[in-house]
Amino acid sequence: MIALFVDLVVAALLLATLSYCILLNRRLAALRDDKGELRELIGGLAAASQRAEASVAALRAAAEQVGVGLQEEIDRARALRDDIAFLLERGGSLADRLEGAIRHGREETRAAPAASSPQPARPAPASRASTRAEPRPPAPRVEPQPPAAEPAPRAAEPARSAAPSRVASFPSRIERDLRRVLEGRR
Repeated sequence: MIALFVDLVVAALLLATLSYCILLNRRLAALRDDKGELRELIGGLAAASQRAEASVAALRAAAEQVGVGLQEEIDRARALRDDIAFLLERGGSLADRLEGAIRHGREETRAAPAASSPQPARPAPASRASTRAEPRPPAPRVEPQPPAAEPAPRAAEPARSAAPSRVASFPSRIERDLRRVLEGRR
């Protein structure tokens, strides 16, 4: 009887082991099926990481190329800034010289008519009260005032005769400087 009892206990244990093995086999089969899917997932992940690395490398190359182009533009802009500063400085000094020559020419033209023709006598004021209320009229000029649109050409002509070396040579220098700057850009 003890032998029969022990056999029944062993049989029950074998049935429990057999049922556990069946359950384990099903889980292992599911794991094997998932293993194929896991391999596919790992392969897709590897391909995606390779594409991302290639994209990062292309992005670095593009950023480097844009950086080089931007640096060239900055260098060109700095050179142009320096050229413009030079031309402004040169133009300012030339404008000052031209203004001085024009002023000198105007003074000569005003002095010439005053020396060649006597000034007419001014009429005596009617009373002191009327002179205080109204300003005196200016002395009549021999040369009419040039219109506002063209003061430089009339005034520049006497200045050229007064200082031919300073005024006559400045357009060619400006043209040469401008041509040099423009050729340097090409």
